[in-house]
Amino acid sequence: MSRPDNPTLHLPLAGFQYHRAEGVWAFLHPGADLRLHRERWNRYDPQAVAVYYRQEKLGYLPRPDNAAVARWLDQGRRLRAVIASLSEGDQPWARVSLRLELEQGPPGRSR
Repeated sequence: MSRPDNPTLHLPLAGFQYHRAEGVWAFLHPGADLRLHRERWNRYDPQAVAVYYRQEKLGYLPRPDNAAVARWLDQGRRLRAVIASLSEGDQPWARVSLRLELEQGPPGRSR
């Protein structure tokens, strides 16, 4: 359960169809750890946060929802990102659901 000092976000994965999510689909499962990477240099979105499974870029956090996460990452805050659920549907924006939790403790590297 989310606490005000430890927020939990539930977001869809954006860009599923443009990156490696389809190629690694067979390996994805709910609870799988993900890595978040800030792309400050991204010319389309200076708040871009890429989502990786192992070394494969799956996509991004949705642009309307990425500002707080980008700020936390820029501050060195630790975030835990996992796959919340998977869907076999046709809509690429609904295939992967993410859960992000801001971890307590000193700043460090996010998973």
